[in-house]
Amino acid sequence: MTASTTFGYHAGEDRVWISCTAWPQRIWITRRMARGIVQLVATALEKAPPGAPDADTRPPAERAAADHDASLNRVQPGEPARALQMGREASDAPELASAVLCTQVDLRDDGVQAVLAFHTSAGQRPLLLSRVGLHRWLRGLHIVLGTTDWAEWAPLPDWLTRSYLPPALGALLVVPPAAGDGGDAPAPPPGA
Repeated sequence: MTASTTFGYHAGEDRVWISCTAWPQRIWITRRMARGIVQLVATALEKAPPGAPDADTRPPAERAAADHDASLNRVQPGEPARALQMGREASDAPELASAVLCTQVDLRDDGVQAVLAFHTSAGQRPLLLSRVGLHRWLRGLHIVLGTTDWAEWAPLPDWLTRSYLPPALGALLVVPPAAGDGGDAPAPPPGA
């Protein structure tokens, strides 16, 4: 069975929620926990997968960038072509009332599959992902984090924060300043 994961930001709670079709309820991720998850997963993706050939002598960030690009832009065998999608949900959605707080996250990665285990008071919520899926999952989380006002982040790897849109399309996403504002237009959302 393939599980689908959805992320969202709840401004009132100042938390990110994660929903997975294989879990009984959503989980809440705090700002501190989100920062730790991004660093944990990015570090794991920069490491050479166990059993990988030693022939790849590229620096870890360069190897991760190539893997990230391939994960986001190449359809896997047997997979329908689908882009990452971002949705909206009401802040008073009933599913949020039963969400549980994530207190710890573990990552086990054997180079082929990874298990992200979210610990909550209601038990562990595991998420099994391929290496490609882990890249995509991290990208989705990063996109949602870009909608928060959480500014005190440690610098993230360039391969995670770069835009994958051609410059001409990226320019279309820049919102011009309001008439008479004279200020700089905000940057497009990360990963757009």
